[in-house]
Amino acid sequence: MKTIDEQIHEWEPMIHYVVRHLNIHPNEQEDCIQIARIALWEALNRGCTLSKTYCFQRVRGAILNHQQKNARHLKHEIAAEQLPEQCMTSERHLFDWLDEQRLKLSPRHFELLCHLIDGTEQTLAYSASRLRAYKADVQRELREDIYSKE
Repeated sequence: MKTIDEQIHEWEPMIHYVVRHLNIHPNEQEDCIQIARIALWEALNRGCTLSKTYCFQRVRGAILNHQQKNARHLKHEIAAEQLPEQCMTSERHLFDWLDEQRLKLSPRHFELLCHLIDGTEQTLAYSASRLRAYKADVQRELREDIYSKE
């Protein structure tokens, strides 16, 4: 009978496939691979037999749960690269830039830009594909504006 380590090692290619399939950021891939190994180890310790479908669902679920947990923690973290007194001038430049963009962009694209800055674009009532298309349109318009100034 194979040891637990040997059984987990057999599923390594599938673990890497799931990580690639979920488009995990390279900085987080090793953590997610380890989370998947732990999920399989726990299943083996409970006496589960590892079928292809079970392993795929178990690994994918463990990684998605880990990503969701990380997202909740990151939402509450505050990172400041500058002291608040030093941020005031850069904030003023941002507001001036936003006023310029309000005149140049369509109302829909300007609204999306504001939501992108706030990180709340998922609250808009757009499908995922429509949101990607609008983001691409906004990026294209902003690039064209930057290149026209040069």
